[in-house]
Amino acid sequence: MKWWWMIGGIIIVVLMEVNVRVYGGAATFGVPIGWMITLLVMTQFRKPTSIRWAVSFGVIGVSIGIVLSVPSYSVAEAEETLGKTYNDVTYMESVPTTGGEWNPFKPRVGYRFKAGSGESILFIPDSGKTFEL
Repeated sequence: MKWWWMIGGIIIVVLMEVNVRVYGGAATFGVPIGWMITLLVMTQFRKPTSIRWAVSFGVIGVSIGIVLSVPSYSVAEAEETLGKTYNDVTYMESVPTTGGEWNPFKPRVGYRFKAGSGESILFIPDSGKTFEL
């Protein structure tokens, strides 16, 4: 196994763990992970003429994909934001949402919180909008 496969695999696992632990499954890391796998397969079967150019293009492309895939609010930031309005806010789960348009960089998940007064709140991680359920 080549070293770039091992580094790519480690980066993919780290992205998936960050998505679950920090963003509650809201980050859309599917696009940069797909790009990484495509680049790894292309590198395996075809030796690029300019390795520096190919590596630079791959790192920049995947980095841009990762930056675009991160939602505006993590679970902790959403909890802190809601804590200013509601008392004793607790994260419950991430719930799927539906949208009018398809965008691979927009999350299709919302954070569900429970307030101390018993109300359930849905927080949209990309826009910061809240809805009482």
